[in-house]
Amino acid sequence: MANNDSSPALRLTFLTVLVIALFVALFSRLWFLQVLAGDRFAELADGNRLRTVFVEAPRGRMLDRDGDELVKNRPALTISADRQLLLDGNGEPTDETAEKVLERLSQLLDLDREEIVGRMTSQHYSPLGHIPIAFDVTEEVVFAVRTQQELFPGVIAEVLPVRTYPHGQLAAHLVGYLNQISQEELADPAFADYRGGEQVGRTGLENVYEADLRGRSGRRTLEVTARNTVVDVVRETEPQPGNDLVTSLDLDLQQAVETLLEDGIVASREDIHTYSGRNLPSVAGSAVVLEAQTGRVLAMASYPTFDPSEFVGGLSTEYARYLFPNLAEGDEDTHAPMLNRAIQGEYPPGSVFKTVTGAAYMEAGLVGPNTPVDCPGSYSVGGITFRNWNPAAEGAMALDRALMRSCDTYFYELAYRQWQREQNQDEPDEILPQVAERFGFGKRLGIDLPSELAGHIPSRELKYNNWLERRDLWCAQAEEAEPGSYRRAVLEDNCTSGGTWRGGDAVNTSIGQGEILVTPLQIAAHYAAIANGGTLYQPLLGRQVVTPTGEVVREIEAETISELDLDDAEMAAIQRGLRDVVMHERGTAHGAFTRGTPFPLDEIPVAGKTGTAELKPKVPYAWFAAYAPADDPEYVVVVNVEEGGGGSQTAAPIARNIFEHLFDITDAEDAEFEAGDAIYD
Repeated sequence: MANNDSSPALRLTFLTVLVIALFVALFSRLWFLQVLAGDRFAELADGNRLRTVFVEAPRGRMLDRDGDELVKNRPALTISADRQLLLDGNGEPTDETAEKVLERLSQLLDLDREEIVGRMTSQHYSPLGHIPIAFDVTEEVVFAVRTQQELFPGVIAEVLPVRTYPHGQLAAHLVGYLNQISQEELADPAFADYRGGEQVGRTGLENVYEADLRGRSGRRTLEVTARNTVVDVVRETEPQPGNDLVTSLDLDLQQAVETLLEDGIVASREDIHTYSGRNLPSVAGSAVVLEAQTGRVLAMASYPTFDPSEFVGGLSTEYARYLFPNLAEGDEDTHAPMLNRAIQGEYPPGSVFKTVTGAAYMEAGLVGPNTPVDCPGSYSVGGITFRNWNPAAEGAMALDRALMRSCDTYFYELAYRQWQREQNQDEPDEILPQVAERFGFGKRLGIDLPSELAGHIPSRELKYNNWLERRDLWCAQAEEAEPGSYRRAVLEDNCTSGGTWRGGDAVNTSIGQGEILVTPLQIAAHYAAIANGGTLYQPLLGRQVVTPTGEVVREIEAETISELDLDDAEMAAIQRGLRDVVMHERGTAHGAFTRGTPFPLDEIPVAGKTGTAELKPKVPYAWFAAYAPADDPEYVVVVNVEEGGGGSQTAAPIARNIFEHLFDITDAEDAEFEAGDAIYD
């Protein structure tokens, strides 16, 4: 009985203890949450409630030498979305609410949902922060987003500064374009103060002067709900605009040069024919105008070109295929419109390089300024015949006349003599590479544009080293080639003797052929040095960095690269020869300046040099390099046309038209191209 009577009491005691224990545990947890962890949760609550948004700063403008705007900014009404809130790592909506937001945006912006997701997941944008998905939206769209935040959580309407180009695609290769910083760059210490979503200069002046043009973003602290609906602006720091860049470009001249280059290239396709009777391809080209006394760039054009505004908001598929065609899929060859041929095109220079070889042979002591050398119709070296452009013998001539007549065999003879001399030296003292380096070839000139190429000046050492690198490949290819074929013979020769500097190499190089490669800018810079009496300057576009109010931050000074180191008589001989190329009735460019309405050579004498560079099996490349007035040089003009045939026929007429614009010759018609069969050089 006693045992039975005690059971209810025991059960009651146990339940009482259990209840008390549960209450103790509950109150302990509440005390922990409110007291010990209270600060932590308050911090999390504030983190959810306050959000910092960066306000983009306008980049600095780009101005021409007179202060006219080449590139500026405009405010663009933009709809941006929070990628992390709306999309997961696979680009799928994070939840049902996010799916509805995407559907509403699709209807509001009249964009496919897939296109919106594509823009939000593009690798051109950082996943951090808001990603622009529509620029230049209407005020009605902005109103809808701002007044219905509960329907568009994670979406904001903002005003962003957008690059705008008042003159369309003018100077596109020079000003460059922007796009958003990549994840790789954000991890790079060089971009330590950048944030995801910022615009970065990719090409042109935008790239080189990024630190000057870039502004400093402002900050806006917003009070938001858990779904990112904005409640209030708590505080705000204004953005600081970037500095402006004043360039040496002449806006009016740049427009004229681009137009005249394109018109001349297109016209040459119709008016000039190759030896086989086909029209010239004239697929592309470039033109450079420098100040003769300083080497500064006044204009630089590359054709074909592109529109930098197409990069604002991301390239369309159609325009991307224009810039980067897939020839395998049948896209039309657009001839690399993104390539700035003036600094990134490497070509054999042909006869415009004879100024350099003439100077080298005088320095070597082979000839003086007035030493006569024969000019036959052909010249033989090692059983190979090298022909002059004119098959008729022209007799003995000094350097000035050799330049005027562009006599190849004059230079062949001197090149072979120098080759023989070097062959007999234990350590050959190669004169031409040394002089070429002093004239600015085989190295970058340091123009303030990215991706300038250095070209190539061949030499004994370089040829031998190249052979060591490629010998095994040539030998293997020779074994695979068809026995008795021309290809096998060439490969076998390369395999066994490809590192030998032969007389033919020296002969070819003397007229700007063989393995020599230069850029149009290098040709322009060294002609400016000849025009100004012997100083090779660093060619620059930038002149000043100024604040938005016009206060000068810094001057951009050009460096002196080298002196040509010619004595007065040597310089005079080269200058005299270049002058006669245009002024003398037998000069190779005289016809380009006298056909049609003559250029006023009596008032404005011009000095220059034609060039026709062979790059078989293609049609030759056309060159013309010149400066004017010849007796007091102000401007240097260089024109190059890829597969444009003869320099006197295609490049020289374009250069003449540029000179007419420079000197405001308004009563002249555009220079006529020499129609009919091509007579190169």
